[in-house]
Amino acid sequence: MESKVQFIDLGQLSSRKELLTTNDKYKCVQFNFETGEGLSKHRHNGYATVIVLKGSVKMSFEMENIPLADDGVFELTEKTMLSFDARVVHELVALTPAQILVILSAPLS
Repeated sequence: MESKVQFIDLGQLSSRKELLTTNDKYKCVQFNFETGEGLSKHRHNGYATVIVLKGSVKMSFEMENIPLADDGVFELTEKTMLSFDARVVHELVALTPAQILVILSAPLS
């Protein structure tokens, strides 16, 4: 088995979107958004984790009765994270300039 080790200084990333790592289990993508930008409604066949490194974002889900969410909406601030079933339609909008990491699991069978 080949071992791959990566070290990335997240403070040095300035591109809008950058694939940081990918393998057969997950991929990690970094985004920088200005206020009002984000990821339009979409879904993935797996699980996701969003980590806010800087700024704040709003995550909205098209599903009722999501635990801990008011009307299917989460407001995430710096140094918070949200893990969820990405098969549910969701969108992300930056409330302030924001840097986020998104970790996506491999597709579910």
